[in-house]
Amino acid sequence: MNGERVLRVEFGGWFMCRLATDPDPTDEPRGVSGSTFALAGEPDLDRVIVLNAPPPGTVRSYAPEVGVRVTRATVPGADVSEELAGGRVDLLDNPRFENRNFVLTVAGQEPIVPFRLRIGGADGRPRLERSMVMTPHEPQADVHRVPQSVLQEYGGRSFRTDTALVASATGIYDPLAHRAERRAHLAADLQQPDVPPVQRAALSKRIRELDIGLKNPLDERVVNMTAIEEFDFPLHGRPVLHTALPGGARPQPGAPWRVTFWMGGWDPDVLCGFMRGELAVPLA
Repeated sequence: MNGERVLRVEFGGWFMCRLATDPDPTDEPRGVSGSTFALAGEPDLDRVIVLNAPPPGTVRSYAPEVGVRVTRATVPGADVSEELAGGRVDLLDNPRFENRNFVLTVAGQEPIVPFRLRIGGADGRPRLERSMVMTPHEPQADVHRVPQSVLQEYGGRSFRTDTALVASATGIYDPLAHRAERRAHLAADLQQPDVPPVQRAALSKRIRELDIGLKNPLDERVVNMTAIEEFDFPLHGRPVLHTALPGGARPQPGAPWRVTFWMGGWDPDVLCGFMRGELAVPLA
């Protein structure tokens, strides 16, 4: 978008995704052989990416506060953050990572389907939204009918570890020490008197999983806390403006918007990760 007038909306925050991990099947509801599980007393895993307001009964103790928000907004020559900063950033319609156990793409290159991004304002009202459309001739096509080249275009561009980048967002500079600290908290909770049986079972399971990572720092329960998956693709769906853009700006008719972001710092104990990125809207 060099040379164009662009509204840039930066965002970031923790998300939740209650998903099974390999070698479990994608639709495994409780978790059996991977590194993530639905605990006693929790609903089944649903794979939905939640950027704000997790469903009741899904937030675990010591989890970060889930909430992806606008952090900054600019137009050429001006900072318009006052109108948008703090606004909710949501993915609507129950989006999921669509890998299907390597059937569709390799790990770290799956698309998020559906992808309908909505940006809110500082006043709490929705401001703008737009969808990803992988196949314009068949917008509702099942992912199994989408060519792999298209899945790759809209999926993750890379999956890599970047300890410094993740730490700059999460504040977690030593994942192994963080695991040890979490285990200590859970062990102390387990020793409290009159812990209900269901909660006791959940705490014990979390401790056992953390022990696996503490015994092997190369285990995914530790390493994935430093990993990121990067995305960069256009949004071609019909643009929706709920209210006027900052400064009376108007989107350029017919031009795609572009969203660039990473998701990472995955904490399998609480099923949360960090998301940071930018939405670029060409202006008329």
